[in-house]
Amino acid sequence: MYGGKAVRFSKLLNPKSGRSLIIALDHGLIFGNVEGLEDPVKTLERAISCGVDGVLLSPGIAKLTEHLFEGKNAPARILTIDFPVGSTIPGKFEKVFTHRLIRSVEQAVKMAVDAVKILFPWGLEKSAQAEVVRVIAEVIEECERWDMPLVAEPVLWGENSSGKSDPDLIESAARIAVEIGADILKIQFLGEARLSRIIHRLHVPVFVLGGPKSDDLKQILKTVQESIESGAKGIMFGRNVWQRENMEEVLTVLKSIIHDGLKYEEVVQSYDL
Repeated sequence: MYGGKAVRFSKLLNPKSGRSLIIALDHGLIFGNVEGLEDPVKTLERAISCGVDGVLLSPGIAKLTEHLFEGKNAPARILTIDFPVGSTIPGKFEKVFTHRLIRSVEQAVKMAVDAVKILFPWGLEKSAQAEVVRVIAEVIEECERWDMPLVAEPVLWGENSSGKSDPDLIESAARIAVEIGADILKIQFLGEARLSRIIHRLHVPVFVLGGPKSDDLKQILKTVQESIESGAKGIMFGRNVWQRENMEEVLTVLKSIIHDGLKYEEVVQSYDL
């Protein structure tokens, strides 16, 4: 990245470590009412008070909370600009059968966000899959026009996808996203060796997503440590943070791993987790 994109991307990163703890708060866009995110504004305020580096927001919540991002010390904002239609029933999500933009890149620029994020779903019906590629290509062109960094999240959520965690397919989907022109990747953790290979082969910043809440917090912290050691720029976690009663403590621990380079065993012992 260079020019305006590079400047915007730099705002996502902690100036001391060059890495980032980003909290994803856009889940209500797909799932409606979500446990732990019943009041997204309150949850966002808690995250900001803990010193997170960035937040991932839906357009509506971004608009409601603009006042929280005034001033030079506010965290960066990434705007979700698409909607994967996975059900005809509000709040239900099964398999993606179509995919629509809900904001333009120009609108994102006017909102003064630092990056935009779009899903890259695979496994759809053929004509719908072709439409996904067309839409993403248009978004990439718009991002080039407006110097806006684009985060692409390749997912195997379509009706024809056999398994959403197949590492070979995720790796290929990540490669295709970069080939089309994505600036940044948001992908699941695929193991240290494979994640390191993806990062070093594709030459774009990679952030690891959190996925559904895990009851094994120690394993989550180990995954974060291994992600950073593999070369990831940071994490974009949601449910594994704000669905925990000790959210503030978890954020403190994550910061110590991401920014201070502590081992997960050290923080588990220090915080009695």
